[in-house]
Amino acid sequence: MSTLTLLINELRSSRLFLQLKWGVLRLPTTRWSLLLLAIPLLILLPSLDLFPYPNSDSQFSDLTISHFPNAWFLKKSLFNNQQVPLWSPTILSGFPFAANPLSGLWYPPGWLVLFTPLPLGFNILVGFHLIWGGLGLYLLMKEEGLRHAASLFSGFSFALLPKFFSHYGAGHITLLYAIPWMPWLLWSHRVHTNPRERIRKIPVPPGLILGMIILADVRWGAFALILWWSYSIFHRPGKWRKLILDLAVQSVLGLLIAAPLLIPLFEYSLLSTRSMLGAEDVLIYSLPIEYLLGLLFPNNEGLHEWVLYSGGIVILLAAVSMAAKMSRNKQFWMGVFLVSVIIALGSEIPGSSFIASLPLVSLFRVPSRALFLTGFSLAALAGYGVETLISLPGKEITRKIYIILLILLGFSISLQVGFFVFQGEILQPMVWGTTGILLASVWIWLWLNVKQMPVGLWISGLFVLALLDLGVVDLNSFQGKSKSQVLVEGEAVAEYLSLQPGLFRTYSPSYSVPQQTSVRYGIQTTDGVDPLQYLNYVKFMDEATGVPRESYSVTLPPYADGEPKSDNLNYTPNAEKLGLLNVGYVVSEYEINARDLNLVAEIQDSFVYENTRFMPRAWMSGETGVIDNASSVEIIESSPNHMVFAATGPGSLTISEISYPGWKVKVDGVDEQLSTRYGLLMGVDLSPGSHEVELFFRPLSVVFGVILFLIGLNSLVLMIKRDYLN
Repeated sequence: MSTLTLLINELRSSRLFLQLKWGVLRLPTTRWSLLLLAIPLLILLPSLDLFPYPNSDSQFSDLTISHFPNAWFLKKSLFNNQQVPLWSPTILSGFPFAANPLSGLWYPPGWLVLFTPLPLGFNILVGFHLIWGGLGLYLLMKEEGLRHAASLFSGFSFALLPKFFSHYGAGHITLLYAIPWMPWLLWSHRVHTNPRERIRKIPVPPGLILGMIILADVRWGAFALILWWSYSIFHRPGKWRKLILDLAVQSVLGLLIAAPLLIPLFEYSLLSTRSMLGAEDVLIYSLPIEYLLGLLFPNNEGLHEWVLYSGGIVILLAAVSMAAKMSRNKQFWMGVFLVSVIIALGSEIPGSSFIASLPLVSLFRVPSRALFLTGFSLAALAGYGVETLISLPGKEITRKIYIILLILLGFSISLQVGFFVFQGEILQPMVWGTTGILLASVWIWLWLNVKQMPVGLWISGLFVLALLDLGVVDLNSFQGKSKSQVLVEGEAVAEYLSLQPGLFRTYSPSYSVPQQTSVRYGIQTTDGVDPLQYLNYVKFMDEATGVPRESYSVTLPPYADGEPKSDNLNYTPNAEKLGLLNVGYVVSEYEINARDLNLVAEIQDSFVYENTRFMPRAWMSGETGVIDNASSVEIIESSPNHMVFAATGPGSLTISEISYPGWKVKVDGVDEQLSTRYGLLMGVDLSPGSHEVELFFRPLSVVFGVILFLIGLNSLVLMIKRDYLN
């Protein structure tokens, strides 16, 4: 016997080796295995300091367009101006920042990005939210009666859900903040309605978690509310009257917690372009029926909204769970799966246009977002599949499991063969999905037939297969771009504009100075990208830009074909109307032949025009609403919520700021009445003499929302004290 053989035998018999061996075999069955839920952060690790995009060819990401500029502006306002900005002058000639759900102002965990470099802070926060979601589903499955390993597999599958990472690539940060709270909402219901659990578990009223979901992403609040009520009613623990009352009280608590956002948002929505939403706008990005194949095959090349893949082993285990007795819990998750798929199909369903036109249905705009619930339910069912298998199923259940494996594997292989026969090619996603189902089927077959296989080893194999499948798909769901790639866009033009004297706004019909660049250089724009836009302003800009509007658009001006550099080539802006909005310069990727716009610079591929009809930020004129020998007014102070002017009367002072509820004016310290000029701007008449005019934004909707929040916070404290401390 060789020395090497003796050494190997000695190592195999050592206590350390045996401890390591059995430790590895038991890994998914020990508490330490919860560290597996941290893998989403590891997947994001290589791109932590990068901007996520759907792929390397993508030009736009919501993180770059909205979240980064809003966070940059918020940081600057807090640290430089020492004030919480309720109004933002950055885009669209100003908008109510406190009412904008994308502002990041009201979601407490989101404040962490204010103290970290960007985009690093966003990426870390997303990673921790995914871990949080996985842990939440783990605890929920434990409450439903699953063992540790089965519950952990559910949480693991949910945390690595490919749809999360595809929307991460699209920059949908707030969705990734909100959705991981869902399992916690359902978990808190089970704890809250069980007196024994309230004593044993951390006291977290469901209303508090609902409020956090709404503050994170108000769009997801409607989905979360319906899911929570459905879960609670389906698992009714006692009398109906008590249950409904408790749900109503907790729902009101959630709305009170979210009131600082909801009340201003409600006011803004009534005055915004949301009123222009038609059925087609509500049903946008409905899931094409052929994309249901995404249950079996990943779709990294398609639209992120249509990503349905949850992993071959996950869909297989979810199907296996159906072989055992259909418990009430499994019935619920199967119902969520079916209903969410139907909702996601949207316009593919007959009568959907009528439903989309009903009141409040617009809250569910983009029906394919319901696919998050599909992935959520499949992760939960997969845990039940693991539980079924490790419970040593009898012959009847085993026979059903074999049939399920054969059906899914046969269907997957048949589709692949059929596609090759009729199309003459084999698609990589089909190969990937079929391979995943095949490997998972073999591993399940081995468990059912190799009686001496250690349960820890088999469960470890499940996690390895899931990690290989989901991890690779997740990594291919987004592409990171460096700061040098993203923040350089339009930088040369922005630098030129920042060196020009005076306070002015710019307009670009071709999105030549992206929002992530303009905010860094302090350039205020009249154009912009945001789902909420003040309707009166949009109507004014339709005339000022010359760009026709056919329906709701998240961009201003609208881009008919989604090509900013060319879509508005044939439309001529109105220099006079732009001038009223304090537009000093127009920047375009193509030449503009318009009266009163003079070309002053060509920078890289951009043309910079000076507007000779430019009006200052505030001016005096002899007659209300008429520019009569207008003269500029000195600006003493300018900050997001507050402006001070020095003006000499008699005459009419016009301020090139949008007339929006919440703006107040004082003249020499005395409250005065603001009037509306040109259908959009603010003005006030001044008597003879020198005056100090103070303009400030103090909306009653925010005040009312904060008062309701304080009421909710006080109710929360009393509720915890009554239910958990007595």
